[in-house]
Amino acid sequence: MKLEMECLKWDKCLGDWINAQKSFVKFLNGWLIKCISQENEETCNGIAHFSPGRIGAPETFIVCKNWYQAVEKMSESQVSAAIHDFASILHQLWEKQSEEQQQRVQADYLSRDYERRVRSFNEERGINYSNGTAASEVAGLDELEKNLGFMKKRLEKQRIIHVQAVTEVNDAASSSLGSGMMSIFEALESFCLERLKGYQQIRNPNKGGKI
Repeated sequence: MKLEMECLKWDKCLGDWINAQKSFVKFLNGWLIKCISQENEETCNGIAHFSPGRIGAPETFIVCKNWYQAVEKMSESQVSAAIHDFASILHQLWEKQSEEQQQRVQADYLSRDYERRVRSFNEERGINYSNGTAASEVAGLDELEKNLGFMKKRLEKQRIIHVQAVTEVNDAASSSLGSGMMSIFEALESFCLERLKGYQQIRNPNKGGKI
């Protein structure tokens, strides 16, 4: 449960970080645009979009505008989806672990109760429990012995259920956790590559190419 909450916190921090960058660049670009004239330029295809480079603005204006356009195209949605999917896997695993613990507690309780009743049964028949005599070897098939047989079957069934629960937890942990983390790192890799490509498109006018 703690790891699940940390993943959701990680996703929120990532989103806040990306939005903070976008807000900063948007504010900076907007502030710079206010410092230059934005007269509409008519072309044969109609009114041209505003471009700092076309009006001879300093390189800072051009770089910032390109930076703003690059940042706005970036999206962390795939990374966020991968993190949420992994958090969902963790929640399901936590539920399976809780179920396994409940089955273990139930099996332990039935085991102790069965042993207590066997001792009581043997003492009532005057049999020394310490000699290891099993309840099935006690003569007589009275109601108490029948109840012990029923309890033994119930205990064996509960132990099987607990073993199955442990197996499900181990299988889920070994398969789902690895694939879930891999999906996150693959989404992060794709996101970082997209950001790199976006920044590579930012041009430096003085150098006549990209930054």
